[in-house]
Amino acid sequence: MNKFKGSEIMSNDVYPDQEVWNYIQTELEKRDISLNEIATHAWEHQRQFNHELTIDEAEMAVRKVLSKREVRNAIMVALAIDNLANAHQLPEPLQTIIAEDNPCFGVDEMLAINGIAQLYGSIAVSNFGYLDVHKSNAAKKLDRAQKNGGQIATMLDDCISAIQACAEGYLAHNLSASDME
Repeated sequence: MNKFKGSEIMSNDVYPDQEVWNYIQTELEKRDISLNEIATHAWEHQRQFNHELTIDEAEMAVRKVLSKREVRNAIMVALAIDNLANAHQLPEPLQTIIAEDNPCFGVDEMLAINGIAQLYGSIAVSNFGYLDVHKSNAAKKLDRAQKNGGQIATMLDDCISAIQACAEGYLAHNLSASDME
């Protein structure tokens, strides 16, 4: 089942946007991650500030975040590193550092902050900081699976938190309660 119906990305002759999007879709589906899952948690966090916010608006915000090439590039890099770690193809000591999600590594957070969250301003960066500590939704699922011997998702779990943080930032900036009246 395709969880990403209606998610075609505009492409051009210079950059393979659709191929990048297809790769991300496939990889997220392999990990049982859906845009709706991310959107639901963004909606839950933001509805305290805007009681009229709908889940459809939250999903639109997630799609808006993922429409940025920079975001997709960061996710693609995160997926590639995690996939290499899962295949034990990274050199030591990097393999062990990523496989164990060593808290002193920090590059996963740097990619999520600088490659994704920063694109949506201070609300997104602040929200990412919160979500990095208090993981929700898909990020928590990925983190728990890795800690229980499942797939390595050291890089991806932070990118998922950053996507949610950005969606929340987008909603806060663009869909305030007064704008919706």
